[in-house]
Amino acid sequence: MSKKQKWPNQFTFILAAVGTAAGLGNMWRFPMYAYEYGGAAFILAILVANLIIAYPLMMVETIIGQRGQAGPPVAMEKLKKGTGWIQWIAAISMLAILIYYVPVMGWGVNYFYESFSGDFLSNPSTYFAEDILHLSDGIYEVNGIVIGILIAVIVSYILIILSLRKGITSMSKVIKFTATAPFVILFILLIRGLTLPGSEAGVKAFFLPDWSQLLSPELWQAAIGQSFFSAAVAMGYFLYSGGRRGKNAEVPKTSLWILGGNILVSILSGLAIFSTIGFMAQEQGVGLGEAAVSGPMLVFSVLPTAISMLPAFEIGFAVLLFITVITLAIDSIFGMFELVTGSFMDLKKKHEKEFRTFVSLTGITFILGIPICFGSGMYYLDIMDHFITGYMLVIVGMLECAVVAYVVGPEKLRQWVNNTNTGLRIGKWFNIVLYILPLILLTLLIITLSNEVSTLYGGYPQEMIYLLGIAPIFLIIVVSLLIYFLFQRRKAK
Repeated sequence: MSKKQKWPNQFTFILAAVGTAAGLGNMWRFPMYAYEYGGAAFILAILVANLIIAYPLMMVETIIGQRGQAGPPVAMEKLKKGTGWIQWIAAISMLAILIYYVPVMGWGVNYFYESFSGDFLSNPSTYFAEDILHLSDGIYEVNGIVIGILIAVIVSYILIILSLRKGITSMSKVIKFTATAPFVILFILLIRGLTLPGSEAGVKAFFLPDWSQLLSPELWQAAIGQSFFSAAVAMGYFLYSGGRRGKNAEVPKTSLWILGGNILVSILSGLAIFSTIGFMAQEQGVGLGEAAVSGPMLVFSVLPTAISMLPAFEIGFAVLLFITVITLAIDSIFGMFELVTGSFMDLKKKHEKEFRTFVSLTGITFILGIPICFGSGMYYLDIMDHFITGYMLVIVGMLECAVVAYVVGPEKLRQWVNNTNTGLRIGKWFNIVLYILPLILLTLLIITLSNEVSTLYGGYPQEMIYLLGIAPIFLIIVVSLLIYFLFQRRKAK
């Protein structure tokens, strides 16, 4: 891995960005958010959030990275002195997400192995909780380390290290398969799902609009948080990947291609999942609401149950499903590890030791992620994921927009973007969005965070919400500021 490595071509850059953006969140968050927040109403909110918020932010981050030609914190610091700490918040947030995201990939590896034997077909609705997770009865019942998960997590880290051992050079070869495979496999699962009896009810539930939900702050917080995470904005990824492109590489159309690929994965996932849930509800004689659950259970419990009800080729479809899970997970992990490693490498003087830094970071996330391998690990993951992805990325996006709008001036970045363009010019709407976006995001953060703390997210004990949800937010910010100021102090010497 080398600091001077560049993307071999624009196509690989787009594939890697789509792979990072289109992760497992598209597969389990997007469909259930759509079901919970009014079907087509939420899909409309996602489209608005992607085009009006994620699109300009993606262009902002990419052009800052291209102009800075450095890791995210240094690229931000080059834009405006004293702002690099914002990207350290993004980098440390990604490190926190990796703590539990790699174990999720481990679940996919574990299930992929089990798929060939077909053992899960005997009791698919409970197999994930009982045989894979050995899920405890509550968040306070630890139940020790689940060895099967621990081994699968170790295998996952080995695959990640092998794939990234030479940085962009080795990742570019892997990404051509892992970024395209989900599209093909999801399409196969979708075609099969739409041919099942009862699928119409599932598709209807996915798209049926409840326009009144558009007045809900929770819907917009969910839509914006989902668009940030699934589009990989406010993570520092596009500052990092932009720094691995030429300074004048095209930005507007490339960003649209990336967003389009991300939205396509979301829609394909929603249709594939809800068509099979409709089938499952009809076969079990229950309402759609009883068959549909949220979170990882949707992928690892509900979908295997639906697969077990297929008239033929159950094992084949199970293998396809978990190849999809693994490829969606590993692409996002690639992007997160690359940008975190790139950020830490700017603290060093000798960039030839980048691989050592990357391996050190994998070791840190592995150790900190061991509690996710406990019988109570699912509960820890649920709280951490909800608060870190739901709030930290919105906080970073808000701060980025505030700096660009009120300190640097959005017109400067708009001109930079248009100077890279070969046809699609960005209008003044870009400036207006960046001016008002920080205020909108701040308002949503205050309303939703105060509501969730008082209503006890997921019914968890309040002290666990503070410990695993609120405390990490403050810890990430404090650690980020410490790293930034220590780095600035060392530079001053």
